[in-house]
Amino acid sequence: MQYVAFDGQPSTTYLHRLDGRVKTSVLLSAIVIVTALTKLPLVACLLLAALALLYTLHLPLKKVLWRMSVPFGVAWLVLLSLIFTTGHTVIVAIKFWHISVSAYREGMTLGLLVMLRILAAVSLAMLLSFSTPMIEILATLRLFKVPGIILDLADMIYRYTFSLGEIAATMRKAQRARGGEGLPWHRQARDAGIIAGNLMIKAFDRSVRIYKAMLARGYDEDAKTPAYYTSPVSGKDILAGILASLVLLVLLVGNFETARKGWL
Repeated sequence: MQYVAFDGQPSTTYLHRLDGRVKTSVLLSAIVIVTALTKLPLVACLLLAALALLYTLHLPLKKVLWRMSVPFGVAWLVLLSLIFTTGHTVIVAIKFWHISVSAYREGMTLGLLVMLRILAAVSLAMLLSFSTPMIEILATLRLFKVPGIILDLADMIYRYTFSLGEIAATMRKAQRARGGEGLPWHRQARDAGIIAGNLMIKAFDRSVRIYKAMLARGYDEDAKTPAYYTSPVSGKDILAGILASLVLLVLLVGNFETARKGWL
């Protein structure tokens, strides 16, 4: 099988060549495990490992930062909200006229933990999506007996997200051509809402047409899908999966042991 990178060019990186069943199993397990870790250093280690593996894919820095911008903003909001709402040990008090806002040490610790969890989970998800074609991810989930209707919906959402993005870009260009760029911010926000509403209507209409076309071609959600993988996993890929699983297991066990003994 010819493996290609995100830009359609043949890939020579190890992660692209690694069997999709191994990558999907390990990285999805890592996402679950990172949400269970309660120690900042361990979560940070998993985040740094994910970023290091992303670097080996030779992705454009701008593309990675763009993908990380939204979850990073959400993580900062979570951090700030926890700092000022959770805990009892005051580290600093900020006064605005007659209003006093206190920042708590416990909230900062919890906020940093949640922030690192979010960034680590997103980095692992990006690592999976950039190194594994969607068809391999869905085929692996079918092997894990995930309900077919869920996978069919995920496949349709992934496939038509790009089409809806192109429609939204076309509508935005038409709006700019009619002088929508120089309007006040509240008018631009109103126009953006109109575009979003029209896009939702178009998406609903298209989904109805697609479903009717699928039924006309004999679609049955209970029908068995032909197996995508026809060859067994190679010994080297199995060994890589076992080693990665052992690392995740060590992190999980180490987290609970340090919590039990009060370390870190």
